[in-house]
Amino acid sequence: MKLSTILIGAGALALGGYVYYDYNSPESKDARELKEIEQLAPDVKAPSCFPQGVNARLFAIAISRDQRLPADLENDQTRRGIIEHDCIRGNQPATVRRAVKALGEKAVPVYAQVLESCPVVKDEYPVYACFALDALADQGGKDAVAVMEKALTNHDKTRKNVYLGALYRLMQVPGWRSNAQLAGMVTTEQDWKAKELMLEHIRNHKDVSARPDLEKAYAAEQDQQEKGLIKAAILEIENPGKCVMTDEGRAENGVCRYTCHDINRWFSVPKPANAKCGLVVDPPAETQPPVTAATPAAAPAPAAAKK
Repeated sequence: MKLSTILIGAGALALGGYVYYDYNSPESKDARELKEIEQLAPDVKAPSCFPQGVNARLFAIAISRDQRLPADLENDQTRRGIIEHDCIRGNQPATVRRAVKALGEKAVPVYAQVLESCPVVKDEYPVYACFALDALADQGGKDAVAVMEKALTNHDKTRKNVYLGALYRLMQVPGWRSNAQLAGMVTTEQDWKAKELMLEHIRNHKDVSARPDLEKAYAAEQDQQEKGLIKAAILEIENPGKCVMTDEGRAENGVCRYTCHDINRWFSVPKPANAKCGLVVDPPAETQPPVTAATPAAAPAPAAAKK
């Protein structure tokens, strides 16, 4: 075989290998992914509150694909519940996650501007700032965390769900705050829903190190309902595996309602005559249905009248 033939063959193999590598490189895969996202809704344009550029438009397209269906939003109460739920806890936006993964860190400024600049109008959907929180949480990293932390400095009442959503997502970031630090934050936090999100997180971990700050928060708290939730968190640390009252045993409706946090269940028993409910009990052999987390159409909590 001639040397020239061998060299040509080797060159062809090398070129083929390069083409294969280039096609399967992370950059090429991301480019194809973004092209597919663009083709999902090629007519969508980024809202005026978005920054200029292709990355913002791709983010807008992803949001358009992940929005709730209009039929889900027709009822006013349900729409308010959906907005609150999705802003605070997120709604697993699959297309936004695809876009975030493909765009990478370079798109963080896009999410930051959407979060800060897009208006939040009461009961209006979609809330672009909340989709930006989803994107920042999925992206992760120092810059994304800094943007969400900045959102905690805005206490505008119209952006309350955004504030709560930033707090909720930051608490999921490993190492953002220890359980003891969160317990310390309960004392100074002014928003009751934010307190309850922090207490929910603390109760999920039952960290003994949080107990001293929880006791300080309990002593300082003036609101009866919040005081009961703080006491429940302390009781669960002191009594692992037990079921606890979250209203300090008052049971004003005549029923002792116990939450068994470890097994995600609750049960109720009649309140003893002329006495408070016991604060801690063993889980029963059979329990009532599981305690459910907040849902889009969930009924308002007893504290809904708070301001």
